[in-house]
Amino acid sequence: MEVRELYGDAYDATLDNGLRILVEEVPQSRSVSTGVWIRAGSRDDPENQSGMAHFIEHLAFKGSLTRDAQTISHEIDAVGGHLNAATAKESTFYYADAPADGLAKALDILADLALHPKLDPDDIDLERNVILEEIRGHEDDPEQMAYDLFSKGVWAQGHPFARSIVGTRTDIESIQAADVHAFHQSLYQPDNMILGICGAVDGKQVFRIAEDLFGAMPTSAVEKAQQRIPPVFQPGITHYERPTGMFHIYVGADAPTAAHDDRIALEVVNSILGDGTSSRLFLTIRETRALAYAISSYVNSFSDGGVWLTYAGIAPANATIVIDLIRAEFDRMLSEPIPQDELDLAKAKLRGHLILGLEGNAHRASRLANSVLQNRPILTPDELLRRLDAVTCQSAHEALATYLNPDRLHITTVGPSA
Repeated sequence: MEVRELYGDAYDATLDNGLRILVEEVPQSRSVSTGVWIRAGSRDDPENQSGMAHFIEHLAFKGSLTRDAQTISHEIDAVGGHLNAATAKESTFYYADAPADGLAKALDILADLALHPKLDPDDIDLERNVILEEIRGHEDDPEQMAYDLFSKGVWAQGHPFARSIVGTRTDIESIQAADVHAFHQSLYQPDNMILGICGAVDGKQVFRIAEDLFGAMPTSAVEKAQQRIPPVFQPGITHYERPTGMFHIYVGADAPTAAHDDRIALEVVNSILGDGTSSRLFLTIRETRALAYAISSYVNSFSDGGVWLTYAGIAPANATIVIDLIRAEFDRMLSEPIPQDELDLAKAKLRGHLILGLEGNAHRASRLANSVLQNRPILTPDELLRRLDAVTCQSAHEALATYLNPDRLHITTVGPSA
């Protein structure tokens, strides 16, 4: 295993079996965060098995071949640590935070969860019921339901991004133990994983521990799932009538991939539009007119696509005027130069978010791992800040004009007839 320096106290190595390891030493820290990221998100769920990646994330905590669920909880508690996991569109990740002297145990448990889950048929049936309750919870959460319905429509030709991460009731009820084992064996392979470690660690020692725990895992001969297909943004307008107290609006525009050079400039534009209480949409729609409680915008960038979203939660009677105001702000941004003072404020907000995020080891580890998952270069924090500082009024407006087309929006509304 050859270890190479990424920058300063950050290092990178790949085990013989293909597992990528990213380590960042933070000498002033007294804790460590570590995680295992697997390229197995909801976009990788097999046809008619939506929710599979999320299902396996749940099952990992039911026990491994050598530890039952209670032992897992006891061992992480015994080192004063915290253990959790999450499933996203493009990955599933298992992570642990612990005092520095608990790193070896945390890594041991994570390796066990990811590499050797028991996946017992009885546990599968029990956890199936838990996930069905989770789906019901999503259905009772109007904002989450609205987002899922937006996702269902915005990606053309039934792209996997359209799937809900938790799956559908029909698919979850039909998944069998053999399906679970096949998915895990196919995608939970070392060359499909990234191990990220950040905090009060000795890089050389950490690589040795990681190699001992993960190095013996062979790459499976089972063929991986089919190659991912890039998503295609699809404009349109859809209303879903639901008996909700609030009216939920999602307005989507195209957006760059996570690795695209335009992404940082578009993040600056988004900050001006709808990120926080100083943004245009918040000031116009909530503060000045009191037409919404929730109003915001954000950019979702993936490895091979992206979407720029604006969300509003409003009274049904305000639906038409709020959509008109959002469109009017889009037109204003496109037709007028971006003022220097707004650009400076947006860049200051983003700079602060970046610096504050770097105070947390978990954020640092996630930043490294997601750079690899999303095909982005691993940049130093200073390089990121320089790229942010380089955004000008002109480059921000050029990014805006590239991705925001008022005639190519995807609008999803959920609520009673307005």
